[in-house]
Amino acid sequence: MTTITIEIPDDETKSLSAFIKKKGGNIISVDDDGFTKDELDSVKQGLKEALMIKSGELKPISMSDLWDE
Repeated sequence: MTTITIEIPDDETKSLSAFIKKKGGNIISVDDDGFTKDELDSVKQGLKEALMIKSGELKPISMSDLWDE
């Protein structure tokens, strides 16, 4: 899948979301107000790493290793 970040008018959110879901896509975030660019980049990186772990491209980190960081 491909991730796209777009800006649309507020009144179009519902219809565009329905279209995307109908085509088999997923809505990750509807409104990013209040998020800084760094926070949004961090979430994107986390999602990318989660998908890499799921596909076997990246080794998962154990809980004990997370506590050590």
